[in-house]
Amino acid sequence: MDAKSLRYFLAVAEELHYGRAAERLHISQPPLTKHIQQLEARLGVTLFDRNKRSVRLTPAGLTLVEEARRLLSQTELATRAVQRSALGDTGRVRIGFVAAVLFMGVEAVFRRIEREASGIDSVWEEMGSSEQLEALRQDRIDLGFGQISQGLGGMGFHRVASDPLVVAMPQSHPLAGRRRVPLARLTGDPFILIPRQSAPTFHDLTVAACMQAGFSPNIRHYAMHLVSVVSLVAMGRGVSLVPRAFARAGLPGVVFRPIDGVKAYAEYSVVWNPRNNLPVLPRLLGLLGVPGMASRL
Repeated sequence: MDAKSLRYFLAVAEELHYGRAAERLHISQPPLTKHIQQLEARLGVTLFDRNKRSVRLTPAGLTLVEEARRLLSQTELATRAVQRSALGDTGRVRIGFVAAVLFMGVEAVFRRIEREASGIDSVWEEMGSSEQLEALRQDRIDLGFGQISQGLGGMGFHRVASDPLVVAMPQSHPLAGRRRVPLARLTGDPFILIPRQSAPTFHDLTVAACMQAGFSPNIRHYAMHLVSVVSLVAMGRGVSLVPRAFARAGLPGVVFRPIDGVKAYAEYSVVWNPRNNLPVLPRLLGLLGVPGMASRL
């Protein structure tokens, strides 16, 4: 049963008069009569008892009234859902992220989206910056947030945050009581870094800051994510450089101190695949300040 036949049937069922039903549908009576006859033939039942003076629903017709209303309602809901999705009002967006961006205001954008456009659902997965680029190429995520300073592999990118590096050290460290820490004072300390293959930009930024202070860091331990890096610092395994915003994580056993004499900034970007046709994507990019991506919220 197609939607057109159901609408024609309901018009007759509600009017109980072929002439009025045809007028309501803006068609002539003969095509309407033919549609009803064809519907009865397909179903193998009689839907109306009719004579020259009256039209009445049969038991089968009464049953079809409720089913027709339900089916047409579902069709309308499905149509609206598809249209909203095409306009970017609904949909699921898969997001890759490095932990630091969660402390830089990016989450506020998605709280606004979830508040004002409840049909948009976001799924988050922590992964390194390099891993995000590969996931975008393989269509495993729709957006990435990481230390990506250029459109590698044809990906689009836009800077969303810039944060100075600070020293993360155990509370028991001899320099923990200082307000600012000269990097050169950490020459002999074991460093904890994210492997270069996972986050090349951040790894190189840390090494460059140390080299600027006059030494090459003694890299003793590696961790895949900043949360793990800081956790190792809390265990007393060494020191590290992390974005200042990460101090908001509030992990016990760690102190964060500004660097004295060396300025190093971690820059974070949103990155996406321009070949991704997800309808909601331009809307999200517009909210994140990407030029040419006007938000429709």
